[in-house]
Order: sequence, then structure tokens, then C-alpha cells
Amino acid sequence: MPVSNIVAFLLYLSLSNPVYAKELSTLFEVKIPADQYTNTNDGLNKAFNQLIKKLSGSRSKKYLWRIGDAKLKKIDFVSSYSIESFEDSETLIAQFNASTLIPELRDLGIPLIGFNRPVILFLLKVDTGESKPIFLEDSHTSSSVSSEIVSILSTIGKERGVYLELPTFDLEDQNLFGQPNILFEPSQYIQDKFYNDGFLSIQISRVGINQWSIDGDLQSSSLIREEMLLDFLEEQIHLYLDDFLEVRPLAAGLLGDEILLSVHGLKSFQDFQFVELELDKIFAIKSKQYHLFSPSQIEYRAQLFQTKDSLLKELRGSSALIVKSFDDQLNKLTLEYIN
Repeated sequence: MPVSNIVAFLLYLSLSNPVYAKELSTLFEVKIPADQYTNTNDGLNKAFNQLIKKLSGSRSKKYLWRIGDAKLKKIDFVSSYSIESFEDSETLIAQFNASTLIPELRDLGIPLIGFNRPVILFLLKVDTGESKPIFLEDSHTSSSVSSEIVSILSTIGKERGVYLELPTFDLEDQNLFGQPNILFEPSQYIQDKFYNDGFLSIQISRVGINQWSIDGDLQSSSLIREEMLLDFLEEQIHLYLDDFLEVRPLAAGLLGDEILLSVHGLKSFQDFQFVELELDKIFAIKSKQYHLFSPSQIEYRAQLFQTKDSLLKELRGSSALIVKSFDDQLNKLTLEYIN
């Protein structure tokens, strides 16, 4: 798909849908359970590798190989670490220095995703064959399979730095889902009611003594043995995120786009300061210079690391800067500041 079409599509999404993504304040913090590393150095090494996965949105090892080829020492980017004990288990918690790491990753041409992270909403229907099929919700689960699925969503969300969420049904929802109605579309109803940047509707059903099937937005091409069900589901969610989070780097020798970035809705100097902070969190922006300034508006000339689509993806996740329009002739993106 041509870049212009991608930009137009993303702009359409930004203009036609509310913004749902959340800021991940712990982006540069990684937790590694004690059973996943042999010693502190091994734990910090694995924490760094997981951080690169979160920052790039990619599970590919090519970026780690690029870092290795550049002879960068992973330990140099650790700002602090500690061991957290809870009951009979320990967890290594590593904090990384964003101000030293990000420039190095930029120099290596590694694409990055900023602090604003997408909310992926799941409508998960589970039929164990032992009781009435249920839709999983955030507040509780009713079977071991359901609780394991919820645990998988939590683990993947932390690993990839995204929000994988289940709805919380109120009484009205329960009544709608409990009554037979051929005109009722659960997927559309849930998408309209609950915040999301991405949506997956999945049906997981026991179809034999030791066999399950997965249908919906993630499908199994054949029956799945019970002991493989959770591993299969986990990998399918990862594959979905691989595509959803992908930021394609520019071809060698190409420069990122340069655009006008206009922010409206400023009411005070504090608003201006907050806008500056918000823009600094957006990794798609390489540099910016003041172009125009008025009491209610500020305009920048912005140099991007990549194309406009990477910027629009990040802006979809900002709760303070809302995309209003894009002028092709002026190459100007207009944002509204929401206090």
C-alpha cells in the first residue's frame, strides 16, 4: 500500500474515532522472575532484550544483532536494579536510562514506539462443555481455563508494553448477552461501549475429550490438543501484535518527512509547557523548531525520523493532543490540545 494511502487511512482513524490508548509510564522498567535468569548479569541482559522488544514493537532478533554488532554494552544503559521478594518468589526489577539509550538506538536505525500505548480489547467467549458458555470479563473468571487465559493476557501485555483488556459487564450488558436476539451483535456492541484501539473477538470451545477449537478473529486451522491450547493462543496473540505494532524503518539513505505541526487550544503558559512535554514523549519526532506562535496556538517545523504514518500512530495514543486535520498542500498537521 502506498505511503499516502496509509497516512490517509490512519488520519481517517484518528479523526473518526476517540483516542483510547494509555501512557505507559513504566516503559523503561522491566521485571524478570527469578526462574527466568541464572544470575544478576543474565537477568539484566534479558531485561534489556525485553525492553528492546517493547520499544521496537518487534520480536525479531535483528535489532538485538544490530546492537551487538555496534558493540554496545547493555549494562551501560541500566540506571538501577533491585530484587523484589513476594511470598516464596523473587523478581528482578531493572530501570533503564532513556536519555542515553534512545539516541543510540536512533543511530542504529531501530524504529521506536513512544510512551503512548494502544488498548487492545478482547471479547473472549469460552465454552468448556461443562457449563453454560461465558464471556470473560475483567472482574472475575469462573474456570481454570478462563483464569489461565486472563493470566496470558496480563503477561503478554507487560512483555509487549501494551494494554490487553477485557470488558467489565454491568447489569445491562449481562441482560443483553443472556437473552436470545438474532439482531444483537455482541462484537459491535462491545467495541462501541468500551475503549479500544484494536479489537479481537475470539471463541474458544471444547469439542472433544482432549480437543479444543479457536474461532473468530484468531482461528485454528485444525483441532488443538488441550495441552497445546494456551501456547497456541499466546502465539496467535503475539502474531497479531507483531502486525499491529510494526513500525517499518525507512530504506537506507532516505530521510524522514518534514511537516508543519500546529497545536491549537492553548490557554496559558502552563498549557504551552505541557504541550512541549507531550511532544517530547513522541519518538517519531526527530526535531522541531518554532514557526508561528500566538496566545492560543503554536506551530512547529518538525523533522520526523520516518514517515507521517509513524507520527499518526503515536498521536492516536495521546489523550492530550487530538488530530483534527491534515492539509496536503501545506503538508500541515493540525492538533487540538485537550486539557
